[in-house]
Amino acid sequence: MTTGLARASVRARPGAFAGVFSVFVLSATVVTASVAMLRTASHIPRGEMRETVSTMGAGFTVVTVYLSIFVIAQVMALTVAARARENAVLRAVGALPWQIRRTVAIEALWVALPALPVGYGLGRVLAYGWRNGMAAHGLLPHGVPLTVGWPPALAAAGVLVVTSQLGGLLAAHRAARARPMDALGDSAGAGRGITATGVVRGVGAVLALCGGAALTAITAAGPREEVGEHLPLVLLAHLVGVGFAGPAIGRTAARLLAVPVRLVTAPRALGGGAAAELAFAQARAESRRLSSAVTPVALVVAFTLVKLAALASVAEPSWVDLFATVLYAAFAAFAAANTMVLLSAERRREVALLRAVGAGTGQVVRMLVVEAATVTCAGFGCGAAVALAVTLPLGDAAGAPLSSLPPTTWLGTAAGVLALALAATLAPLPGHLRRASGPPAASVARDREMTAS
Repeated sequence: MTTGLARASVRARPGAFAGVFSVFVLSATVVTASVAMLRTASHIPRGEMRETVSTMGAGFTVVTVYLSIFVIAQVMALTVAARARENAVLRAVGALPWQIRRTVAIEALWVALPALPVGYGLGRVLAYGWRNGMAAHGLLPHGVPLTVGWPPALAAAGVLVVTSQLGGLLAAHRAARARPMDALGDSAGAGRGITATGVVRGVGAVLALCGGAALTAITAAGPREEVGEHLPLVLLAHLVGVGFAGPAIGRTAARLLAVPVRLVTAPRALGGGAAAELAFAQARAESRRLSSAVTPVALVVAFTLVKLAALASVAEPSWVDLFATVLYAAFAAFAAANTMVLLSAERRREVALLRAVGAGTGQVVRMLVVEAATVTCAGFGCGAAVALAVTLPLGDAAGAPLSSLPPTTWLGTAAGVLALALAATLAPLPGHLRRASGPPAASVARDREMTAS
């Protein structure tokens, strides 16, 4: 039964799984290229250059696996949350929690399988450019052949299977606990005050941040020449804490931004007061789902700031560091964009309702702009805080002090994150407005009939 449900779900919602598919493709691409570089290193004579290439390839693979599990769990959780009533109906007709979890895990696997050949092909192209770039900057001997073959494909397949199942199971945790009565009304997926999940998140955030602090202290006490290698793992440890604390961060950001945004969007000034109030109410009510967007934005900011600091502190920037900065930032930005597109795509019924009660297009746009700004501020603040928490004790030893970054870099990073948030949040809006352009009451009635059926 679970296999049939998973297959039907993927076929019925190809758009909802597009984000998951793209993340799988990106993961397979990076793993293929990383393993190909590991194989290419075997043709280099033994020495420091060979060790550097091997370490780099292994490091990219490990970080990619972690990011893949993290991102796939986030995106899959949003995809699963979008059908909360469906899961509640399955529970009502006798589906057990393990069957829900298995269905979601199989869905993830169904999406991962076609991503493998696409990612493998793109990975070969990335490995070719990687090898040529290193050779052009004297990091590889000229004439070293690029070795790809089947091992990178097998490694990518293994990573996709593992990350799809772990990410799917993590995403299915909440869906498996759906109450059958949630299928009867709008309570599906609604918050219920203090829950066991909230307590687990709080404890997880404290443990992750304490673990990050301990890892920072251990790294600082170790050999100075190894600090730079351990810096990405220390960053990830802190970001796990941000992920657990995401809902609280979203609520806090909405409260802190309420006063300044109300001043900017006052009704008599721009006509956006009501839109701002709607945005803040939505942010507070949907703080758990908003955290799915805040966390990858924090990941983008933290990695970008630390890597740019490392590049700014040396006279001749390393091509490898620049390559890593672009790749990690692209991975995290891709995840953030996917998350925000999915969040915005689920607003169809809400947009139709707002139009039905007389909200203009400009008000709907301003509401989403305020939400995007909230995500930007929360994500940038968390990312900058993580970067500072890691680089203050370790930055000098790793050659990545944030004091080396000019103000324009901070402003440019913030502007880039805001542009990403706005583009991803507003992308589904034209479709929503077209669907709501007919008689508004009829549009809402159709949605209610679909919900009742």
